[in-house]
Amino acid sequence: MDATFSKEIKAMSARLAFAHPGFRRYFIGAVAGVNGNWIFRVLLSWLAWDETGSASFVGLVAAASLAPVAVTSPFFGALTDRVPILTIYRIVSAGLLVCPAALFVLMFAGGLAPLPILGIALLFGMVISAYHPVRQSLGPRLVDPPLIGSVVALAALNFNVGRIISPAIGGAMIAGLGTLPTAVISTALFLPNLIIAPTLSPRNVEENGPRKSYLADLGEGLRAGWARWPVRRALILTVVALGPVRAVGEILALIADGRFAQGAQGLGLLTSAVGAGALLAAVFQVIAGARLLRLPALRFGVIAMGFAATAGLTLAPDFWVALALAPLTGFAGTYVGVSLQIGIQARLEDHLRGRIMSLWMVAITLSTSALAFLVSALSEVFGLAATTLAMLGVAALAVIWLALNPPGD
Repeated sequence: MDATFSKEIKAMSARLAFAHPGFRRYFIGAVAGVNGNWIFRVLLSWLAWDETGSASFVGLVAAASLAPVAVTSPFFGALTDRVPILTIYRIVSAGLLVCPAALFVLMFAGGLAPLPILGIALLFGMVISAYHPVRQSLGPRLVDPPLIGSVVALAALNFNVGRIISPAIGGAMIAGLGTLPTAVISTALFLPNLIIAPTLSPRNVEENGPRKSYLADLGEGLRAGWARWPVRRALILTVVALGPVRAVGEILALIADGRFAQGAQGLGLLTSAVGAGALLAAVFQVIAGARLLRLPALRFGVIAMGFAATAGLTLAPDFWVALALAPLTGFAGTYVGVSLQIGIQARLEDHLRGRIMSLWMVAITLSTSALAFLVSALSEVFGLAATTLAMLGVAALAVIWLALNPPGD
């Protein structure tokens, strides 16, 4: 067993993953799509503000583009495991392209208004909720199984590079070129996925008995994810270890301006610092590869660092101390998130990937959004520092219990 695992560790590297031509092409499409996604989100946010001047409407548009991930992902995950993967990949890729194209048509025709903007944001959120289980199923099936960890790490690197660079590019394009050209560019960035799709040859899924109904497949995926202790443990750890750190990252305005009166500039600096830490973690995991799977103690050490840095953000004596701690929270969130995804993906059969990885998306999205709302609401009564420390204390007890109950395989 150890010898086999050692061979897999030697195999898991970004270089070997890119040796698969299909994965190289897929990754090119993924890079373009991630940049298109962030630019489109910036464009939606700007248009929501430009049309209404309402901060609450901007928040509503952002929620509409994110909330479906927490609600509909399991349903799309079950569909992903039933439909030929390239068929649904083409459909989802077309859906991603339709959203910015529809926005362009509305702007060009002079029909832009708050309700259509909200509708397009909701449609985009629905398509994204389908895209996540599709990409998490397709990417691993384009490489040999020992390379799945590298696929996950490369996806995280791609996401975090896009998160740091593309919003700034999108803002600059809106300011310099205008909203119509920005919509065109965003649409064009979703095209490579459609062009590349016919050239991919993913590993076939073996039939696991007679075809069941859609609801039976959905139930099977939920039961399979919960029945396996290593997978269930990873899902719980996602909620209690990632949720608190990422939740505070969603309410940085309360720290930047609420505590330190640094305004939007301070919020931008904190957000960029978190993103820089996340990018560093992604690069580190791509370079280190599967060697990290042999170091579960390192994961729990990073969780402890993330909790300490998150607490420090709310207790910092001045803004610059908070700014120095922010990258640690970004590093912890990405490192732990990627390592948990690798752990889950390495244990999955191909015919279950869409359904079980959609559960992971629900776990991270719901825990982050719910805890962000809870902390922000309770902080008005008990203060941000006290509320955050209480949340981290409860989460730490859960993490310790999980550390004492390892996967066992």
